[in-house]
Amino acid sequence: MALDHRFRDAGYIQSCGWGKILSLLKKQFDQWAIERLAKKGYKGFKMTYMPVIMNIDQNGTSNNDLALRAKVTKQAMSKVIKELQKSGYISSKTDPNDKRSTIFKLTSKGQNLISSATESVGELMDEYRKLVGKKNYDTLLTQSVTIIEYMDKKLNG
Repeated sequence: MALDHRFRDAGYIQSCGWGKILSLLKKQFDQWAIERLAKKGYKGFKMTYMPVIMNIDQNGTSNNDLALRAKVTKQAMSKVIKELQKSGYISSKTDPNDKRSTIFKLTSKGQNLISSATESVGELMDEYRKLVGKKNYDTLLTQSVTIIEYMDKKLNG
């Protein structure tokens, strides 16, 4: 491929390539979510908390399972856990079946946050369906899940 074609392609990728689109969507979503949660009384909540807090089951989740589900190391999770506990979103206790393990549970404040976040995201999804059409939006979601599953298999064997 001629050099000018490669630069032209690079320009296209910079303006509307997959990585840029994903990056912009993530930044916009994070900004929207933080603003929305703050309006609902959850000021200071960080989006880095979300992968951890959203993976805690109603009956509690062990630290090992939580790290696997959130796809973070135990060390990275430890900092988030401390901040979530300090903010009153989760509680912890030693696993009665394995003294080396900790079980994390959502507090009522954490449960209310999850409920508010879920409701808000549902409303945003409805806005997107109106914007691009229900069929187009649902197809986008289905195809995105297909890509995620493909990449999970490719990267994680």
